Amino acid sequence: MENNIINPNKANNGKTMAGIIIVIIGGLLLIREFNQFFIPHWLFSWPMWIIAYGLYMGGKYNFRKPVWMWMIAIGTLFLFTENIHDSARIIWPIGIIGAGAWMVMKHNRPADVQYPNGNYKEI
Repeated sequence: MENNIINPNKANNGKTMAGIIIVIIGGLLLIREFNQFFIPHWLFSWPMWIIAYGLYMGGKYNFRKPVWMWMIAIGTLFLFTENIHDSARIIWPIGIIGAGAWMVMKHNRPADVQYPNGNYKEI
């Protein structure tokens, strides 16, 4: 077992990140209780948690994996449908069209654009 005294550069990042997230959540909940009139109600809704998680995933992987875009897009769609009256009939078809367009554009790229360094995976 290694101690941080022997190797001071090795920190326990998992526990530190979990502690920071818990402190942020607690702080946001406390701010919500004190400033109910200054903070919009949608800021603490579940679609905003999806958007925040998408931003976290993007930062974790340096915005290279597309999962963060999907999380933010889905969270935004749900945020609009919950807060704008009768927007679901327009928002969801636009979201589905956007997802389909993204899939078409992503799969029609030439191979050297998808793998610029020639790093191909054999299946």
